[in-house]
Amino acid sequence: MKQYLILVLFLSCISVIPLKAQYESSRYEKQHHSKFVESHLKRTEAMLLKSFESNNMGIVSGSLQTLRELEQVFPNYEFNSLLDELIKLVKNEKGETQVRILSAIALDGLHSDKGDKSIYEVAKNSKDKSVKDICIALSIESLKNEIANN
Repeated sequence: MKQYLILVLFLSCISVIPLKAQYESSRYEKQHHSKFVESHLKRTEAMLLKSFESNNMGIVSGSLQTLRELEQVFPNYEFNSLLDELIKLVKNEKGETQVRILSAIALDGLHSDKGDKSIYEVAKNSKDKSVKDICIALSIESLKNEIANN
């Protein structure tokens, strides 16, 4: 009986841990005041734009991942100055597959009609199967969300 009670107590403690984590602020929020970071977004956006023009695909990939993370932290901020460069990256048939896929995902995260249209065009016309498959999946998700919101 005593072992049964200990087991129930242990399982109860384990089930509470995810609930506690859900309501705690993230480590990022604790380390950075969002008002401070938000005031630097224009400058960060300009630096990202410049890094997208690099010939080093590692820099471009890292910048695309940074953009995706910023989209999650600041969902209401519009990264409009990056839109055309992302479209250029995802449509570049000579570009690296990894960069094109990350560009498509980042472009989808911006939730713009122009970006969604570009992803759809790449889904129809790309010769790179991996890029094409990702763009098809992103186009389907965008279409589902559009139908659900109407």
